[in-house]
Amino acid sequence: MTALVLVMLAWAFSGGAVDEPSSPQAPVVQKNNIRYQVVARGARLNRRVTGEVTDSIRGVPASPVDSLVYDGVGSTPIDGAIAILEVDPVRQKGLLRARWTDRNGSWEMFQDYFKHPEHSSGVRIGSSREETDTLINIAIAQNVYLHGDTGGGTPIFPTVFTYLAAWGFTHVTLDGEPFLNKYGLPGPERWVSHLMLTEGVRNDDGTVRALGGEIYDPKRHKAVGAVDPQDLELHVEFMDERFPMVMGNNPAMFAFQYHLVFEDVVLRVTESQQPLSFAEADRAFGKGSD
Repeated sequence: MTALVLVMLAWAFSGGAVDEPSSPQAPVVQKNNIRYQVVARGARLNRRVTGEVTDSIRGVPASPVDSLVYDGVGSTPIDGAIAILEVDPVRQKGLLRARWTDRNGSWEMFQDYFKHPEHSSGVRIGSSREETDTLINIAIAQNVYLHGDTGGGTPIFPTVFTYLAAWGFTHVTLDGEPFLNKYGLPGPERWVSHLMLTEGVRNDDGTVRALGGEIYDPKRHKAVGAVDPQDLELHVEFMDERFPMVMGNNPAMFAFQYHLVFEDVVLRVTESQQPLSFAEADRAFGKGSD
């Protein structure tokens, strides 16, 4: 009886017409509005001078330098470092801001220009597990495999699943002054950048290893590198254009490279188009900031 009364009331207020119930509608997802926000702390500077310095910029050694330090010697924790990466893979736009202080001084990175690399932007599983799709000319890629034996970059790291990868040009300051690129390319006030949000590559002691536990060697282990799917790392690095080769450096393709890995990472998917402030980023870790 109650159901009948409700139906009659609905009929009366609708002017005598009862609409047919509409079928459920799937929620509309505006994927063009989605951005990824990555906030990272707990950085390591991966850099070791391996001999008498033959080249430098403002007192920062350029060569001979090992910027990969697979054995962990020269992988140095940095207190107070923070990086904020915000990207929109659909629109291929984004913003990176990072700041840290290490033995060479106080650094800041700023990037809002993204450009695809000369190599592929990564590999994805294709229509079956036996097939793969290679991404070409993508400046901001998501959910790809990079390095190792993928062809997406050189095997300087093991094959690693990468949630977000980005390339482009970045501006760098040291102690408040532009850190100029004297090597010509991509420009005097610009450096090439590479950013990756990956599963774990480095261990707690800073080492990179093969599946057998030995120290990773790209000539021997590019298909058998060890990674940790339970870990999350943000790689932030800048370097000159890949010319000329500098045989004292590792990797030798860069005259100058600076490479940080952040181990404490918070990832958020949002529709907000407002960039995070450093204070908001700090709150992701329960900390305050000026």
